[in-house]
Amino acid sequence: MPSKKIYIILFIMLLTFGIVMFIFYGIPNIREENIEGTFIVGDNTTWVLREKNWSFLRYTSSMDSYSWQTFHVFEDNNYKGDYYLWHDDKWYVFDEKKEAINLSGRLFAYNSNVDLKVFDFQESKIDDYSFVYEVLNENGISSSSQFTSSYKVSLDFDGDSIEEDFYIISNALPIDFEPETTFSIAFMVKNNVIYPLYTDVSSNKGLNGCKPFYHTFVDTNYDGVSEVILSCGKFSATDQVDMLFQFYDERFNLLISNQ
Repeated sequence: MPSKKIYIILFIMLLTFGIVMFIFYGIPNIREENIEGTFIVGDNTTWVLREKNWSFLRYTSSMDSYSWQTFHVFEDNNYKGDYYLWHDDKWYVFDEKKEAINLSGRLFAYNSNVDLKVFDFQESKIDDYSFVYEVLNENGISSSSQFTSSYKVSLDFDGDSIEEDFYIISNALPIDFEPETTFSIAFMVKNNVIYPLYTDVSSNKGLNGCKPFYHTFVDTNYDGVSEVILSCGKFSATDQVDMLFQFYDERFNLLISNQ
């Protein structure tokens, strides 16, 4: 019959294992479950996260209810400070004395019960078009197509200490040429594998289509993997399209948009 000492050792081992599992798996899940936040993208997009559910504030009256609340404010993904935001025809920024703060770049702001990581990133030229040509071929687009936008963003969005490359290729809103096919494509390359993020291909000509750009990379749910806010502008619309994507199960999934 096992001695009392063996039972005590087994109990200590099981207790230690339980504590370790709770620290590494239980605490992050509890934290993610309880994260709440309001996220402002540009002039008129406001998303709210409650109990892991996203909602889009479609009406001005709903956005007005968040006026004069304090937000962490970013301009072109550079942290500017904690300021009051007030909504009228767009979001306006004010300091603690309620004096206006002039921001001319892209606005991103959030108010959350946790501090979230927002990436400061730079666009760079594409130096190797092999992945671009592969994506074009997969979508039936000629590799000799002209672009109105083509660049990449390199950052470690998933915290594995290795930078991933996020590409944008588009011929939307051309000025000096008229394409047979209008396309706007965003994708990520990780370990030489292509992961589609956003694809819009149509036979429309002229100034149709939506020209995309990476607006913000932010870890909205505090899990160590950044979500991607992709925005695009249409010639016929004053408000840009804003979309929030999450990388899960080796693919990008659309969480919410302003459409």
